[in-house]
Amino acid sequence: MAEPFKFSHTKIDDHIQKVGFDIRPVIEHKLDREKLFAIGKELVDKYPNLYESLVQSPTDFHIRKKFIFPGKGEIDFVTLGVAQRGPVFIFPRKLSIFDDEIELDRVEDIVLECVKIFRHILPEKKLLRVGLVNEYVFNTGLLDSIRLICERFTKLSGLENGEIRLRINRLTDDYNRNIEIQAVRKLEAVPEIPDRRQTKNYGVRVMVDFNNLDVSRDLDNARILSVLHDAREFNENELYAFLNGE
Repeated sequence: MAEPFKFSHTKIDDHIQKVGFDIRPVIEHKLDREKLFAIGKELVDKYPNLYESLVQSPTDFHIRKKFIFPGKGEIDFVTLGVAQRGPVFIFPRKLSIFDDEIELDRVEDIVLECVKIFRHILPEKKLLRVGLVNEYVFNTGLLDSIRLICERFTKLSGLENGEIRLRINRLTDDYNRNIEIQAVRKLEAVPEIPDRRQTKNYGVRVMVDFNNLDVSRDLDNARILSVLHDAREFNENELYAFLNGE
């Protein structure tokens, strides 16, 4: 009998981290236009390795960055998005299309510096919730990921040609710990048949959103760090125990 699949850091093909904030009063893109531009300009000056091109409209504000992988190619990536509910800082960590990891400073340090700029320019905004979101794709090789998810997390069977997505919130007294699990496939072209693609390998997309429950007060830096630290600990330890059914 084959060994059961084991989720681990080495099986990660893609990894994107996001740190998002819920703020009050909400962002109003028209009214806050000049202040958002000022925030963006400071971020571009301070972190040119993450923030490059400002994109602004009456209903949107985001910053993009072109990441270059010598000898492999390049990708244009949104690294900051500002929605009405607040800013989302986005950190690409590993991209399977280039089979490469992106070296970045500690996310916590970058976020605190960005929050400092945000508070200075928009002092009336209160940061009520912070969440660390990790989006992973684990490569399961030729093991059908629908079958893997069904057998490990449900009592379902016979979904080989279907789709499956699970959502679980492992609540604690202090945190939401939302986990979404979805079966995915990586496709490749069939050389002999134009416009036909076949499955190259299977994977499991896992999204973990770890955020504070109490939104009654403005978060200071110590509390933001505490949430991000506990989120990191959960992702590096408890998540794998959960995924592996331990």
